[in-house]
Amino acid sequence: MTKPRTASGREAAPVGAGRVGGLRRGTAARAGAAGLPLGIYAKSSTPPPSAVAVRAKLQATRAERYMLLSAARRIFSAAGKRSGLHYGHDFHRTAKCKFIRYGKDVGVHLSKAYGSAFFSNLVTCGNVWTCPVCGAKVQERRRVEIAQAIDWAYASGLQPVMVTLTFPHRSWNKLRRLLDQQAAALKNLRAGKPWERVKARYGYQALIRSLETTYGANGWHPHTHELWFVRSDADPVAMLADILNRWESACIRAGLLDPADARQLAAFRAHAVDVKGNCSASDYLAKQDDSKHWGADREIAKASTKAGRAKGLHPFGLLAKAADGDKRSARLYLAYAMAMKGRRQLYWSQGLKDRVGLLDLTDEAIAEESRDPADLLGRITLDDWKTVRGAGAWPQVLNAAESGGGWPAIEALIERLTLAEISRLEALLITSP
Repeated sequence: MTKPRTASGREAAPVGAGRVGGLRRGTAARAGAAGLPLGIYAKSSTPPPSAVAVRAKLQATRAERYMLLSAARRIFSAAGKRSGLHYGHDFHRTAKCKFIRYGKDVGVHLSKAYGSAFFSNLVTCGNVWTCPVCGAKVQERRRVEIAQAIDWAYASGLQPVMVTLTFPHRSWNKLRRLLDQQAAALKNLRAGKPWERVKARYGYQALIRSLETTYGANGWHPHTHELWFVRSDADPVAMLADILNRWESACIRAGLLDPADARQLAAFRAHAVDVKGNCSASDYLAKQDDSKHWGADREIAKASTKAGRAKGLHPFGLLAKAADGDKRSARLYLAYAMAMKGRRQLYWSQGLKDRVGLLDLTDEAIAEESRDPADLLGRITLDDWKTVRGAGAWPQVLNAAESGGGWPAIEALIERLTLAEISRLEALLITSP
């Protein structure tokens, strides 16, 4: 029996390879046959958390992000010193984020609507790749934009389909090289008349693409999550077969896949493409930062804030290990930061934001933006800001602002930090020879 072949003469990937709807083909059928519910979640009887518990959770998360930012600053500043810079933090803008002032004093503000505090007159890097603080803010805004795009698609009679594309990688592969090859493969995927035929077959209109990178036992693992907006009756199973054949050819041309390696080719056809039709704009269903439970909008926008998991560790996970003294993780994080420089995390097809009704704001503009009316509680002087920085007390200052004690609570905190600093210096004088 003659096996089907692609236009290039290669053996075509068998229909049913890859993944559809996040399940192996056949898994859904087996589950249904066993009488297991598909896509049904029992309602939880757990009462909603109190406002106090929610605030405590938010503050703990914020403290972790500032801790990670401090770790990133140390890594970049050390690299800057090694490269001969007078000020090590000039090596990377993230090293200056929430650290260097650009005004006379540092303002502390409190949102009137949400009671959340924030600083003003500080350098803001807006880097979603390297900054845990800016990244969280930017990606939350991007999540809202993607949810709005999915709502627009359904209102326009289109189907949002999530397409995940990956490729083989090895522990010795350099991240920058993999990213360049991946970019070439994505360009190949959408080149020529075969791509035009795919677009016509499914009524393809536009896409949103998110780039994600993790690190695991097989080294760096860049991959993309794409939202395709297609005709409402487009069949995800048929799409999978077409996309898999196109992606296979694209990866071979980019040097990411060896067609002579039968094992690699079989693994590629089983794992390299995942298609989920009729994507939802819902929030994650269970636990925050657990990709297995996220809706499409969170999977796309929050790619770079996922916590480490069995399949790989996100670079912020490397940063957390570096903060605990792991030097190898620090080197890997630095290599990641250099490789991602100038690359875009989210790409929207030209004109799509206009069709959805969104402003096209840069990450930097979103990171610096304050959308809520807020009260200025007070201004921290240069000397006091140095004390706050030295103690790593950014989150404590913001917590004090949110405590209900107003500016006096912040002043009392800074006084305690100053006394602690004086006591530390006195102890050093006593113990010095």
